Amino acid sequence: MIRIVFSLFFFLSFLYADKFNLIESVKISEDLTSFKNARYLDYKEKKVKHFAIKVKLKKKKELNKPYYLTVISDYENLTNTNATYKNYNHMMLIKLDKTTPSILYFEYEYDLPKRPGFRLKIISENEYKNILPYEGIIYGVAYGIIFCAFLYYFIIYFSIRKKYFLYYSIMQFFVLLSLIGFMIVSFKPYPTTLAQTIIDILENLSFIFTLLFAKEILNAKNKLSFSRSLINFFLWINIIDIGIILLINYSLLYEYMPFYISFLVPSLLGFLSIINGNKNAIIYTIGWSFMASFVFMAENSLIPFSGIYTIHFAAPLESLIFTLALAFTLRKIEKEKNENEKLLIHKEKLASMGEMINNIAHQWRQPLTHLSFINMNLQMASYDNKLSKEYLDEKIEESNTQLEFMSNTIDSFRDFYKPQKGKENFYLSKAVKQAVDIMSELLKKENIELELDIKKDKKIYAYENEYSQVVLNLITNAKDVLIQRQIENAKIKITIDSYFDNSFTTVCDNAGGIKKADLNKIFEPYFTTKDNGSGIGLYMSRTIINSHFKGKLRVENKKEGACFTIEV
Repeated sequence: MIRIVFSLFFFLSFLYADKFNLIESVKISEDLTSFKNARYLDYKEKKVKHFAIKVKLKKKKELNKPYYLTVISDYENLTNTNATYKNYNHMMLIKLDKTTPSILYFEYEYDLPKRPGFRLKIISENEYKNILPYEGIIYGVAYGIIFCAFLYYFIIYFSIRKKYFLYYSIMQFFVLLSLIGFMIVSFKPYPTTLAQTIIDILENLSFIFTLLFAKEILNAKNKLSFSRSLINFFLWINIIDIGIILLINYSLLYEYMPFYISFLVPSLLGFLSIINGNKNAIIYTIGWSFMASFVFMAENSLIPFSGIYTIHFAAPLESLIFTLALAFTLRKIEKEKNENEKLLIHKEKLASMGEMINNIAHQWRQPLTHLSFINMNLQMASYDNKLSKEYLDEKIEESNTQLEFMSNTIDSFRDFYKPQKGKENFYLSKAVKQAVDIMSELLKKENIELELDIKKDKKIYAYENEYSQVVLNLITNAKDVLIQRQIENAKIKITIDSYFDNSFTTVCDNAGGIKKADLNKIFEPYFTTKDNGSGIGLYMSRTIINSHFKGKLRVENKKEGACFTIEV
């Protein structure tokens, strides 16, 4: 798009853009006497010490309403002119009406020979009154919108890790640099070779990342083989064109190919994607189609404003369209993420229920065995006619003791796993002991020693059961890995400490630690190092600590094994 304005300003004509058909001719003289038609290519590399310009206007009767002539030149080197003008920012501004001379004359002289600096353009009274005074605001708003789009989705990428957010943000970054470069160049009578080279490269990079964005957001990599081939073709010719720019200092590709094709390609891909059932492509296709149409009209002078303003209207509008589309995409991702988290929570609850039933079974095994022995004793006493009232009362009391133990076990598990509606004040040691009590029988059965070291306890205001569940999960994981690796003298050590106004509960084992390659993935959903693990326990534990306790759950390898630390 920016290249279009470059073309309108510097290439299609040497010195002027006259979409209102008010200028009959523009001629240049080096000896100040003989004049010839001014052509861009004649003076692209030529240097002069002095020159004069004659601008011949058409018959005054055609000036039935005022227009304005803007002249961008080295006006500090202006030595003579018959035009009445005022300096306006970076240009001379001349009102064209029936009192204006038919031929405007401008004479310049340089201290040292240089390329002649002179460029003029006709603007309407509407543009003069309603746009020119606010060009600084127009530029600022345009740059602000594009920069915000770049920065926002660049940050979003590091949270979501979807490539199309990264490609879109980088595309906006190069568009922003291109716009700023062109704005600076538009203040000059002509672009320097270095400036044009840099802007051409930035434009190619903008289009490259536009294609990468289209390829990723439309999923052309997996679904549309024709689209993938077309995108790859245009990617390669743009990459090759960058190499050509570095050699000859201007773009060869867009010298011959209309720039609107740059947006027509992703528009076509969007239509193909919609036909293939991708409804999410609709907004993107509308955005690319809008830009293709807009650029086509700009290339064919169908837009009534100057190119510099056209590009500063179109570019941020494109950013807003795609930002809206990406916002819907982001909302969809968040919705899917929430649904996945609900599924993970459901699976974790099922896993917890399985653990609970398993722990209850271990807690009840000994009392059930004891009750079985009591029944056998009663039965044998009955057979031998030795069932006295005293003996019966003794066995009933013994049975009641076992039943009470089993009932208390059920109450403990019920209180542990029941939903907790509100926060409460509790000591960390109480929450940890609750988890330890539930696991104690199972750890004894597996010959795993558990040590609880309370160095400095702390009372916090939070969800006690959730804290206990996290500790229980860490103990369960340690138990599983100790059994899986068949560690002799297996041991789990839990330490509670507090300092710097923070509490630290550490659960360590002597199972040898976690592989380095797995340390950064251990908290990811569905990642597990167990043979039959679900990979959601540690993920949910970290989520609980981060969200409900505003704390941290981290892991590190120590000398004997892995240590998980809950910091609240």
